[in-house]
Amino acid sequence: MERSSLYRRAVGPMFVGLGLLGLAAGLIGYSLAVGNEQGLIFVLYWSGVAVVAVIGASLGVRGQALGADEPFWTPPTRRVVAAMAPPFVVALAGTVYLTVLFGPMTKVIGITIPPLWMALHGLALHGAGYFTLRGIRWLGWAFIGTSMGFGALGAALSANYADLPTLRLAHLAMGLTFGLGHLLAGSWIIVAERRTVP
Repeated sequence: MERSSLYRRAVGPMFVGLGLLGLAAGLIGYSLAVGNEQGLIFVLYWSGVAVVAVIGASLGVRGQALGADEPFWTPPTRRVVAAMAPPFVVALAGTVYLTVLFGPMTKVIGITIPPLWMALHGLALHGAGYFTLRGIRWLGWAFIGTSMGFGALGAALSANYADLPTLRLAHLAMGLTFGLGHLLAGSWIIVAERRTVP
């Protein structure tokens, strides 16, 4: 995975797959959350989606490395993992803390957990972007900006509308940001790769 073209070949399809997974998970969560909202269920559901995404991405990148006759665990791969690890550790710790503290409080989970995940995922992408593709840093900034917008909007709406289905809307926001964001980024990377290959 030493060359930029190999990064693009690995990252583009991986992001498209992550985007499709995120969109599907968001639609399923949005559909099933009607009248059955529980903060802990939301956290467990999206944590499971994240585990599937990490396993799928790892297998995809490993397959690309094997197909290119290169080792998987190269120095650049280690740098990317090292750059992404701190935000993911904070996301895990913050999720556990907020779930234990506010688990029964559906609205609090709905307006705190998704922005936390979006912001920390954005920080992880921004850090990884220094070792992969420059555009990944811009995607990271997009996630950070979206987290601030969603957090402010969610807090304002839940304060003014007592019967707002907070977790249902949180599922929708997760699907749109993690799903659509990765899908668009992956499509852009694939198109850019095709333009550079004669």
